[in-house]
Amino acid sequence: MHTFRFPVQVIFGEGSLQEIRRFAHSFGKHALLVTGSGPTSELPAVETLTGLLRREGVQVTHFAEAESDPSVETVERGVALAREKGCDFFIGLGGGSPMDAAKVIAARMNNEADVSSWEGSGQIPRRAKPIICVPTTSGTGSEVTCVAVITGGKRRQKMSIVSQNIFPILAIIDPELAYTMPPELTAATGMDALSHAVESYVSKRAWELTRSLALKAVQLIFSNLERACQDGQDREARRQMSMASFLAGMSFTLSGLGLVHALAYALGSHFGMHHGTANAVLLPHVMRFNAPSCPELYRELAAAMNASVSGLPALQAAEKAVEAVRELLSSLPLPASLGQAGLPENSVETLAAEAFLHTRFRSSNPRDTVLDDLTEVLRQAFRGG
Repeated sequence: MHTFRFPVQVIFGEGSLQEIRRFAHSFGKHALLVTGSGPTSELPAVETLTGLLRREGVQVTHFAEAESDPSVETVERGVALAREKGCDFFIGLGGGSPMDAAKVIAARMNNEADVSSWEGSGQIPRRAKPIICVPTTSGTGSEVTCVAVITGGKRRQKMSIVSQNIFPILAIIDPELAYTMPPELTAATGMDALSHAVESYVSKRAWELTRSLALKAVQLIFSNLERACQDGQDREARRQMSMASFLAGMSFTLSGLGLVHALAYALGSHFGMHHGTANAVLLPHVMRFNAPSCPELYRELAAAMNASVSGLPALQAAEKAVEAVRELLSSLPLPASLGQAGLPENSVETLAAEAFLHTRFRSSNPRDTVLDDLTEVLRQAFRGG
């Protein structure tokens, strides 16, 4: 039995940011605009969005403090500011971190609780205040998911909050907002989207609908990611990468993810490694580990990656998918291994133990795992090859 629920209204296309005017009065009179800090807070889209809303008579308070993997403390500062200013709806603009921060801040406005207690699935009792998400990257898919990742707890670990009560009410996906992304960020976020698509395709909870979304995302990424890195102004490549991120986000929301994300969370918690970069390095090694459990699914992925698999035995065809991902990674401005990224290999056991605690990811991974499996995958990822 499968359930499909997708309550997010999506506006997609070049120039679609202007459409915020149509909704300006639908959600309230005062918006909290959540962005990253530093240069991110000064993106042209911030001024454009603020101007559009103010011309429609909507007040805007700018909260420019969402760091990478925003902390519980950041969320609480956002809540305090929103209450002080009387904000009644919330806009996350940027990559996954500001969108996730906006979701959790909006949820806290209607729920008195320790945010750390929301880790896991279904822990937020009441619906969040209205949330609008406007991505400026093409990778996390957070604009269409009921997932938010924050940092907190005694061990300052990355925590995944999953709740139907934090679905955005509106997502505006304007590919033009990604034109200024530098090549390294384009590559990292694009590989994040690819990991979402691949992991959701082979997930134990995947079904026809999720696989169709994921497979299309894989095709689009393999046709457009390298182009987008080479030329950020490539209109078609940016459009298709925005679409791929959106489709992959829908897919994994419904089917779940796997070991790549369990391990990437550990790398982010311990070393602050960019989530997309961690996913990129880990993906081929997790694929190789998982392939014996579902070789035909990997054959289908290999075909979507433009690999020739006709007539090959199942496991050889699956290996073609691994090779295709490795070849794509080699063409991008990203490290090829965790060692190349400068991480210490003596951290393997600690990272594996941390990743093993993410049972939600392990439960949907196609191959059952023990702790030694995670340790071995990490060793391979450190060495590359």
